[in-house]
Amino acid sequence: MKHTLNRQRSLKMACLSQLTYVAYNEGLEVVRDILKSGCLPLVRQYETIEFIQAPRALISTSDFACCGLALSAPNEIAIAIRGTENLDDYFLNLLAKSNSQGIHSGFDTFVERFWEQLQEFIFREYNSRKDIFITGHSLGGAAATLITKRLQKSGLKLIEPYVLETYTFGAPPVSTEEFILDTPLYRFRNAGDFIPHLPEIIAVAIKRIPGLRGAIANWKPGLLETLSNYSHLEAEYLIENDYSCRQLDEPDISKIWQWVQFSRILLPQLRVKTQGDEEKSGVKARLRKLVQTLIQASLQEHRAIKYVERLNFGNLPPWIK
Repeated sequence: MKHTLNRQRSLKMACLSQLTYVAYNEGLEVVRDILKSGCLPLVRQYETIEFIQAPRALISTSDFACCGLALSAPNEIAIAIRGTENLDDYFLNLLAKSNSQGIHSGFDTFVERFWEQLQEFIFREYNSRKDIFITGHSLGGAAATLITKRLQKSGLKLIEPYVLETYTFGAPPVSTEEFILDTPLYRFRNAGDFIPHLPEIIAVAIKRIPGLRGAIANWKPGLLETLSNYSHLEAEYLIENDYSCRQLDEPDISKIWQWVQFSRILLPQLRVKTQGDEEKSGVKARLRKLVQTLIQASLQEHRAIKYVERLNFGNLPPWIK
């Protein structure tokens, strides 16, 4: 489904996504000051500013951390979710797991941890009859997609002309099954960021690396099929290096693969020759190295601030010193 893209609004959503990292790294008050005063045209002024707290994403710990923003203005609500703290562990350990509905179990568990807090905020009386914008970067973008789906299932009634829109930046796919949203989803990817397509790229890599496909089939049957089945919702908006933005109906994964030129980098190092228990540990080590290399190759383009910079025609926001 094609929607009309509002670049200025997309920039605002990218800024909110990036500010979730600022809250996590520099403190909540820094972000509160920015949002209380507003910083047009990058972010508007919000009267109600709350921080979503949850156990650290995808890490076994009892520690809580800021994982998002819940914001309210006279005519809108904005929800922004922060991305993962450790891309390596996130993709290697959780990417291939899906629940009985085909939804990535790690993403779903992450959203569940703060869903009650978020739902209470959205359904407050003073937040009724407002536009709702949900956004996030990387893991936060996946979470934003699942939040939108949960809101639609919760019986949320939007009376025209009120809207519900979702904006994601560098987000991975969330499901191996058909997954449909009834409201607009704007899914952005920087031209040099292939992390959103990591499942497909890993699947291609496994097929091409001598000995790795069979070894992984023995170690984790069904892994390759699951990786291949992950797919994105809606069309992708590609942000080019010259700051232009265009909608792609079908991203060309083969071109992304050629850009990585992975076969020249790691193919000789990822041959699987060990047997038995040694083979299992060897396969895991090689898969980890594969994931690490692919992530590092586009990490700069994947950063949340890079999405802000590209949508803002090369300019950084004033809160970035």
